[in-house]
Amino acid sequence: MRGCVSKRGNKWSWVVEVGRNSEGKRRQKSKGGYESKVDAEKALQKVLHELNTDTYIEPTKDNVATYFTSWLAQKQMSIRPGTYKTYRWLVNFHIIPQLGQHKMVNLLPQHLVSMYERLGSGEKRLSAQTINHVHKVIHDALETAVKWELLPKNVARVVKPPKIPKSQTNVWTEEELMRFLEFTKDSRYHIIFLLAATTGMRRGEVLGLKWADIDLEARKLSVRRSYTRGVVGHIFQEPKTAAGIRTIVLPQQTVEALKKHRLVLEEDRKKAEKKGTEYNDYGLVVQTRNGFPVSPYFVESRWLDLLRKSGLPKIRLHDLRHTHASLLLKAGIHPKAVSERLGHSSIMITLDRYSHLFPTLQQEVAEKIDELLTIRKEATESLK
Repeated sequence: MRGCVSKRGNKWSWVVEVGRNSEGKRRQKSKGGYESKVDAEKALQKVLHELNTDTYIEPTKDNVATYFTSWLAQKQMSIRPGTYKTYRWLVNFHIIPQLGQHKMVNLLPQHLVSMYERLGSGEKRLSAQTINHVHKVIHDALETAVKWELLPKNVARVVKPPKIPKSQTNVWTEEELMRFLEFTKDSRYHIIFLLAATTGMRRGEVLGLKWADIDLEARKLSVRRSYTRGVVGHIFQEPKTAAGIRTIVLPQQTVEALKKHRLVLEEDRKKAEKKGTEYNDYGLVVQTRNGFPVSPYFVESRWLDLLRKSGLPKIRLHDLRHTHASLLLKAGIHPKAVSERLGHSSIMITLDRYSHLFPTLQQEVAEKIDELLTIRKEATESLK
């Protein structure tokens, strides 16, 4: 196997003879665009070595738009519908418009760096977190191209997306939480807020909870599904991790509220039957007056409206979950128990996420060491 380098205009290129095809015609591989003869010769030697050791990869001729469209179709089979919907948005509205015209083989780290700079500037700039999601998708797609032997390397490996500023988790105090629950006690959707605040369940988990998952006598409920985004609309699906499928012990006030709420749903059914209107009972704890699942977007709108009217500090609905965790940890509940209630896959996630809630933790550690050393010193002196 042999090759040569030559100058074409102001650039240098290499050509390698790789035998003949089935029709007897010569087959060649070539690449140009090198600034000097030395660069072209180095590249030629590398290609010859790869060809001789069967490690040469013939790069795909697809551009970014073609490859990413194909990759996304393959990816859909292995990810959750809501995740696919996010990936599709990132690919079609950000990655392809920015990089689609480039040949895959010509992608450089500088292309990604410039792209992230553009996405993070201007009036419609994306957040650092969203740009990180863009980078994750690009890295995943290029890594797949390397595994499929369409590219020799993944240029995203050497590019760092913008750093995500550490956001502070907003939580309510016990008094603020009690004020809000009292304020919303007559709302049809009070049960959503109560469950989130007293169990630490996510919004989708509350909306996917069925009466069949609850044992009011034993004061327990099981988290088995979530009502979340699908490719179109919303769907029921299992939690992402095994730890997400869990059993939570309920406070007595939540048990009483559930009993009261079940009567409200039974009244809905009776009214529908009396009016002769359709009632589709999904068996959900939270459902519309006609028995359908409640849209997460509608719940968010009700939350914001009630929050504004309550006059309490503004937090997200998801922050009721954080409030639940913070109140338990501050009360001295073991982090392992809190982690299990939240459905975290590891206690380290809980400790890392809520460590900022303990500004006096180091002080308490120092005081405990002093206490232990004092006891040890007194014990030693008493033996003299």
